[in-house]
Parts: sequence; C-alpha cells; structure tokens
Amino acid sequence: MNLPIVSVNQLSVSTSSRVLFNDITFDVSRGELLAIMGPSGIGKSMLSRAIAGFTSDTIQVRGHISLSGYDVSNIPLLNRPAAQRPAFIFQDALQALNPLVSVEGQLCLALTSSQTTLNKVTKKTIIELLNKLEFSDPESILPLYPGQLSGGQRQRICIAIGLLSNAEVLIADEPTSALDPITEQEILTLIRENIKEKQLAGILITHNLQSALACDKLLVIDEGKMVAYGPPKEALNASPHSFCCSLKALIA
Repeated sequence: MNLPIVSVNQLSVSTSSRVLFNDITFDVSRGELLAIMGPSGIGKSMLSRAIAGFTSDTIQVRGHISLSGYDVSNIPLLNRPAAQRPAFIFQDALQALNPLVSVEGQLCLALTSSQTTLNKVTKKTIIELLNKLEFSDPESILPLYPGQLSGGQRQRICIAIGLLSNAEVLIADEPTSALDPITEQEILTLIRENIKEKQLAGILITHNLQSALACDKLLVIDEGKMVAYGPPKEALNASPHSFCCSLKALIA
C-alpha cells in the first residue's frame, strides 16, 4: 500500500480578521504531484506556507499536518527534524535567493546540506541539471550572484535548488511564472519526472490548467473551501462549482 507522505486533515488558516481556508483535507503519496488551483488572490501561497511551516505570527493554523508519518502541525520549519522540512520553490526568486552567496554556493549547499564549494562529482550533477533547465552555458552562471542574473535565470536557479534537495516533499509555488510558455512546460515536465524518479511527494500551486491536468491529483479551492479534489478531469467533471465549470469550458 502506498502510504501518503503528505497528509492534511481539516486544516484551517486564518488571520485576526478573516478565515482564509477552512476544513482543507488531502494527501499526497510517493511519486505523486498534487496541483492546487483557485481564483487569484485567495491565498493559495499561504496554504503551502502553512504546510511547509513558515507562516508569520499573525497567521493562525488549525488542523493536522503530517509529513512522512510525523505530525508537524504548528511546528515552525526550523524546529522540525530534517526529514519533515519540505523543499520549497518560491514564486519570488529574488527574495528567495541569498544575494551574498554565489550561484555555485547556493546550489552546492542544496545538494550537500553542508558544502558551498563544488567538487568533481557535485559539479557534474549540478551542470547536468542546469543543462536540463535550459542554461546554454551553465559554467558561466556558477560564479555569479543573484543580482547579476535575469528574472528567468533566477527562477530556474530556485527550481534547481528545489530539485537538488534531499527532502521527501517538494512544494512549488508558481515556479515558472517568470518563464516563457515553452520553457515553462519543459521545466514542469522535468519537475514531474524528478518527483516520479525520486519517489517524492509534490505540491504545485498553479494558475495553468494545462499544468494542473498533467498532475496526478487536483485540489480546487474557492472562497476558502474545497470545491474539487481527485484525479484532475474527474474532479472537475464531478464539481458543479462555477470556478470548476469555467475550467471545464477550457478543456477541448
């Protein structure tokens, strides 16, 4: 039996003035990628941050979050054991990267957890991944700092950091928003393949229906509630909710 790596049960997320999400329940097993969709501005990123364990003190999180069989509900990221710390690909790559550490240092640290200088083996691994991420000359990128990269390059370095991590859970928050459509689909395919190959549990926050349909499961949230959940097309077809109907209309 393929037990879930991520299990979320009756999760509620709120601020002092309003409830963002209420009674959210889902699970993700090894090798699965779950897409989370919903209208813009409902706070999908806050849901992923609650799961990862780095919400601010002004956010209240209730319910149960289990990662790799351990209850991590309301345990901040840095207080969790290493196995319960998800890899996270942020939408805002400029904020996510350390401006004072070179690309080489950040990629090497993601791969080794302790080193910031590449050796022959780690360099080969990183160069191969950067080639897959559409860097035409990966070696020239390594000594640069985030401020010297374009927005698309920074986004792809963030994706590389997430893929190099040894975490069992990968959360990607609009990871390809700064990329052109062709590169976007190629990199999302790479993320899916990585999750299958390493048998990770993946969560993808996206506005892209095509990307969501390629995932194993789809969770649609609107007005703070689950309105669809399951295999993507089945979940959409089974839901009478207006947002799901608008998505179904886009499917040829």
